[in-house]
Amino acid sequence: MPELIDEFRRKALGVMARGGPVVPLLEAFVQTLQTAMPGITVGLTVLDKPGRTFRHAIFPALPAHFAASLTGNRITGTRGSCGMAVMTGRPVEVPDVASDPRFSDEWKALFREHDLHALVSFPAVSEEGVVQGSLAVIHPPGMPLTVEQRTLLRHATQLCVDLFAYSRSQEAAKILIEELDHRMRNLFTTIGAMAVFTSRHYPQPKEFRRVFEGRLIMMQKSHALAVTHHQTDLLTLLQDTLAPYSCTHRTLLDGPQIDLAPEAASSIALVVHELSTNAAKYGAFSQPGGTLNVEWTLKACEEDGQRFNLVWKEGNGPPVAQPTHKGYGTLMISGSLRNAFDASASLAYDPLGFSCSIHAPFTARLGSVAPATDAPA
Repeated sequence: MPELIDEFRRKALGVMARGGPVVPLLEAFVQTLQTAMPGITVGLTVLDKPGRTFRHAIFPALPAHFAASLTGNRITGTRGSCGMAVMTGRPVEVPDVASDPRFSDEWKALFREHDLHALVSFPAVSEEGVVQGSLAVIHPPGMPLTVEQRTLLRHATQLCVDLFAYSRSQEAAKILIEELDHRMRNLFTTIGAMAVFTSRHYPQPKEFRRVFEGRLIMMQKSHALAVTHHQTDLLTLLQDTLAPYSCTHRTLLDGPQIDLAPEAASSIALVVHELSTNAAKYGAFSQPGGTLNVEWTLKACEEDGQRFNLVWKEGNGPPVAQPTHKGYGTLMISGSLRNAFDASASLAYDPLGFSCSIHAPFTARLGSVAPATDAPA
């Protein structure tokens, strides 16, 4: 049976080399396994980048709503065999779902609806110990998997690691291309708005060129922060990213000194760039006298240890109206923060000023408190 896996691996390499879509590849792999094990239902779950939810759930032998029930579910590690396999890194055996306390009543009902009774969930763990997802094998009650089947599934989970990693890299590339396109359009819009705004205050060509070039340099620095591989402190990131606007608008920044992890710095830079671009188009930066307050805090929390909270609050801008639909920028803000350090963002459209609140557990994925520096003697 391991030859079956080798044959599919060659097929998968061809698809990956061409940059082919991942979901049909995963479905074909599941069907290959099911053909080799008659009477067995096989499914795959693929983790999202933070490893907190299932981004894909592939169960081609079952109705679509079964897989849909898994997709997007938050993994706690205390319920469900796939979640527990992911959190522990070990196979989870469930001889009888109906009597297993690790399954909620909702999931017991779902299994009962499809006449499913017993399963084993195998984690797909890379050589570095990173869990990428799981392989679920649903078998008839009282008929546990044979040694030969378990050998096949052990080889299958090793291939799953590569397939799941490919899935995640494909999605990352898609997000990168969409973000690049979005940022380029925003960049041209921002430069145009900056040129108009600068010309109003510096109508003389010589002064206009001096001020406009300075602002372009500041914009370049803020873009460079988004791709840095070095640790960046939050205050510096905000100062550099907001520099093109703080020279003409009152901007107050306040909070403890935090050294950001590279991916968190990149995400926050992207979000601040998006918020400041929108402020230049529609908010506080779009007219003289507009103000911005950014305040961040760390607070003790029983559940997460410490919580990071950041509030972006605009004032003295034009009246704010609730948008009629969620644009790409709104989705990018939520997705970027969630993927980078499991943060959530809420947007408020108060008529007196737009605000954005960001909340996240303060973990190493976000950063660390900068060491205190001794005051000069």
